[in-house]
Amino acid sequence: MTKREAERLRLEFEKGIYVKKSTTIMCVAFALCLGVFLGNLLTVIYSAQPPAQQTRAVQQTQPKQPQVSQAQASKIIGLERLTRNEPDNVSAWQQLGNAYYDANRPENAITAYNKALALDDSSADVWTDLGTMYRRAGQYQKAIESYNNALKIDPIHANALFNKGVVYVHDLKQKEKGIVAWEELLASNPSAKTPQGQPLKEFIDAHRK
Repeated sequence: MTKREAERLRLEFEKGIYVKKSTTIMCVAFALCLGVFLGNLLTVIYSAQPPAQQTRAVQQTQPKQPQVSQAQASKIIGLERLTRNEPDNVSAWQQLGNAYYDANRPENAITAYNKALALDDSSADVWTDLGTMYRRAGQYQKAIESYNNALKIDPIHANALFNKGVVYVHDLKQKEKGIVAWEELLASNPSAKTPQGQPLKEFIDAHRK
């Protein structure tokens, strides 16, 4: 290296164009320490959250799906194939809706039942099951509409009347309308009982309080 080149390098160092090797090492070491510190800090903050919050965060990113047994899955696959091959087969759509109902897949059941009802809307039972699936899916007003459609076909359909009352009382918080539905059922069948075996009259009286 010539004397002129050495002088040029000295001047560039003084002006800050280059960083000394010792300075570079110190900067790298500081950055590494800072990274470790921040990583530990985030770990401590997350660990300090209550277990319920940590669990809730996981559940939000990974929603739990209803479990379907092998037998249920096999039945659903067969019925899905049948409805594709025979799209006008009302019975196949109804059975598919029932299979999804039993597997606790309300959205799929709603689709299948609506397909069946588009072909034949004369079954009060299918309308009632559709209402129950709408309720399970959180679509309460559609559940009421489905139960009403069932009652147009069969005005004293026991399940439609009872379930309609349940939606009004427990989901829509309209107790009076719910009790009216239950009283209609009681008038048509004084010995009616709830699915749990309680006399319907006692059940209604308990909800009046």
